[in-house]
Amino acid sequence: MPAFPTNETIATTGLNEDDTIRSTNDDASISRLAAVNLGYLPDPYAKHFVRRAQKRPPVINRGTFARSKALETLIDHFLASGDGNPQGKQIVSLGAGSDTRYFLLKSAGRQPRKYFEIDFPEIVSKKGQTIAKNPPLTKLVGPFKIERGGLELHGLDYHLISGDLRTFSDQLIPRLNSLGLDSTLPTLFLCECVLIYLQPALSRTILSATSTLVREGGGGGVFVVYEQIHPDDAFGRVMAQNLRLRGIDLLGWSEWPDLEAQKRRFKECGWDAGRAVDMNMFWESLDLEERERIAKLEIFDEVEEWQLLSDHYCVSWAVIPGTGDKLDGIGLCRS
Repeated sequence: MPAFPTNETIATTGLNEDDTIRSTNDDASISRLAAVNLGYLPDPYAKHFVRRAQKRPPVINRGTFARSKALETLIDHFLASGDGNPQGKQIVSLGAGSDTRYFLLKSAGRQPRKYFEIDFPEIVSKKGQTIAKNPPLTKLVGPFKIERGGLELHGLDYHLISGDLRTFSDQLIPRLNSLGLDSTLPTLFLCECVLIYLQPALSRTILSATSTLVREGGGGGVFVVYEQIHPDDAFGRVMAQNLRLRGIDLLGWSEWPDLEAQKRRFKECGWDAGRAVDMNMFWESLDLEERERIAKLEIFDEVEEWQLLSDHYCVSWAVIPGTGDKLDGIGLCRS
């Protein structure tokens, strides 16, 4: 999903609603590679998922960095929690797209016992083909099988699953269980600009189903969400209008429009009290040295636009402690 909606977002004219949502994956991949090529992020695998590299404006590059860094921080805290052994944990990425996080963790020897990715069949098929034909990726995955007519890829610790999140409870949870999801282990669920595309009732169903799974298994869990907030101020209305022109309607934006609402919905869906920070708050929590490094990468004259954009994106998360391994110290900054 795109870091920020801009005029550089790919054209979606003539696509149906699901096609439009799927098309945002390509934009996100292009934006990530643009940031990687300029030194914002280390990711040698991003290039495999982009047909042609393109430049992005500095404000988009900085947004891509902040988004990635915030999620990376939460995932790092999760993997380091308890006894600090990633092999005793698992990650489920909903609407994963062309995300390269598994490959980054695997190359660093920090992958969890199981890493599951779920997305539309069209995206999963394309990602599986990319993995199969690029030796650096196949080497990291290890022995794998292409299944379901090329619509899924399964390795020992990595599962690329075709599915529609609108069928999460009745179809995808059983599928995850059949592939080795172990609810007695600490589990992190990750949603990057995903829930906001769904009807609020469906988002609640996913949050409730995962909280039930985690509590019944006893392993504990974390749910992490990255998405837009503040749809009703002047800047938010312009964002919404620009997105609609591209055929994109954020169905959950008005339902959870601010940080308090983001936190509250976790509690309403069976998770413990949530936490949330906007991207301005996260940026200010970074070490001064890191912020200075980013500032040196490009001439940056878009400070006001950057602050407005950052105010309209947030990361929220909630934790359910397990009966064994403790999920402590998971957070970004004071919230």
